Amino acid sequence: MLRLKREKPSPACRPQLGRKERRQSNRVDHQVLVYVAEREHYYVTRNLSEKGCQIAMQDPPPVGTQLTLLVHLPGHKVFQTRGVIRHSDGQGNAVGIEFVELGLLEKVYFSFLRGVRLLKESKQFYEAVREAQAPQRKIRIREAARKTASALRVINTILIVFFLGSAIYGVAKHNLLERHRRSVAREFAKTRGSTVITMVHRQETVGLLGIPVKQYIKVEDAESVLRAIRSVPDGKPIDFIIHTPGGILFSAYQIARALKEHKGKVTVFVPHYAMSGGTLIALAADKIVMDKDAILGPVDPQLIEQNRSFPAVSLVNIPRLKPWKEIDDSTVVMIDQAKKSLQQIKHMVKTLLAGRMSPQAIERIVTRLTSGEITHDYPIFPDEAEKLGLAVSTNMPEQAYKLMALYPQPGGKSTSRAG
Repeated sequence: MLRLKREKPSPACRPQLGRKERRQSNRVDHQVLVYVAEREHYYVTRNLSEKGCQIAMQDPPPVGTQLTLLVHLPGHKVFQTRGVIRHSDGQGNAVGIEFVELGLLEKVYFSFLRGVRLLKESKQFYEAVREAQAPQRKIRIREAARKTASALRVINTILIVFFLGSAIYGVAKHNLLERHRRSVAREFAKTRGSTVITMVHRQETVGLLGIPVKQYIKVEDAESVLRAIRSVPDGKPIDFIIHTPGGILFSAYQIARALKEHKGKVTVFVPHYAMSGGTLIALAADKIVMDKDAILGPVDPQLIEQNRSFPAVSLVNIPRLKPWKEIDDSTVVMIDQAKKSLQQIKHMVKTLLAGRMSPQAIERIVTRLTSGEITHDYPIFPDEAEKLGLAVSTNMPEQAYKLMALYPQPGGKSTSRAG
């Protein structure tokens, strides 16, 4: 059995290849050189494969003659084997040589050469097809681009129409809802012979994207409500419908003072809740009408620091829990502000309740609502509010519920006046 010889043959049996011969031995079509030791000559191969090759040899030996061969592969790789002449045309133009045995690496190499040849043929076929289809491909590309542009124009038009239609629909829906609210408020005002003012805040979704927005008492509320209160003639009752979680203290107090100073009966209606600043507004009323499950809440001030809320009462108690020298300067400032806020809110509550009840009852309400003995979100139901001494009733008119049902829409805050 022949073995693959990895060492290079000696110069005596393998002459040095020249530049032209090296270029021939590296051709992609595999016409590499084979050295026949018996003739001491290089020959260019044809149809080289792992089975054998063809060469042009003058005066070839008879068929069946064995030859010692050195095959020069691309990259100056050489392998030695033996071959047998299987056929000859007798003139030396075509001598077929069959390799007796090849090593594993040489078989792998010839498989690689078949793959390279297949890739080359595939590339040539692809380029030929591409050149043949170039005009049709350009036409298809232009047609696809035209259709895409038309589709984009259609989509753009649809989006514009959609957003314009949504905006018009939103405005129309809001106007219709406002008219419906005014109609219900006028009915309420006609029934009671009063002027109805509403201040409703709700956390609801707004816009096409459904973004939740939480509403509360703001400066804008004070401006619009004060205008509505000032427009009510002296002596005409005011029915104030409120639904709020609270908000800015001075805005709530402005509204409360305006209600207290009105020369006419003021009734505050609480269908669901009026917490914090909403409770402060309710304290200004001659009468508070609540649903049996509606609630008020404490009015103790909350100090905001870095988007965090701190109860003023808790801040005031800090020096009782730790020495002053262990309290940082910013907390000392907050403690000072908390003391002032507590004094101010007590004064506000006393001012709103003055003239409606005894000093003892006023002090009891101030203590309950501002001392911090209950948390800021503590619910005060009608029975407890009545025990505190507030003029509370649970006889809620049906029109108030009907009016509240018209506020579950985006931007659920509104101030309106009727009567």
